[in-house]
Amino acid sequence: MYWLTLILLILLGVLGIASWLKGRQPGLGGTLGQLETAQGWVGLIGLIWGVVLLLRWLSTLSLFGVAPGFVLVALATALIITALSLILALPQLKTLFGSNGFTNKLGDLAARLAPFKMGLGFACLILALYMLVMLLRVL
Repeated sequence: MYWLTLILLILLGVLGIASWLKGRQPGLGGTLGQLETAQGWVGLIGLIWGVVLLLRWLSTLSLFGVAPGFVLVALATALIITALSLILALPQLKTLFGSNGFTNKLGDLAARLAPFKMGLGFACLILALYMLVMLLRVL
């Protein structure tokens, strides 16, 4: 589970800041373009995983008195993954399920989150770095 979260944080982070990266390094356009073709599926997997993380977070609430930092980082990770994944997965969700009341409400939510896409991407990369540092501390 740790590794899936880490990989998703990296992929979502790169997809979240892809437009910024292309502006800074135009040569990355081809490589990022290949990754962007799969952004709907990455977003869909991230959305499912984000919901799983939110449900798992509920079981960690009992640890809040002992390790509040851990519980808050876990919540932030779950919320950031879910928010950025929703932005990226929306076109894929509409393709799979069509336009209905639920997908339209998700579209409204994604539209409100869209201005924060780059910030969420950087947050994903910072959380991925944090997870790597914590992994190295354990080893």
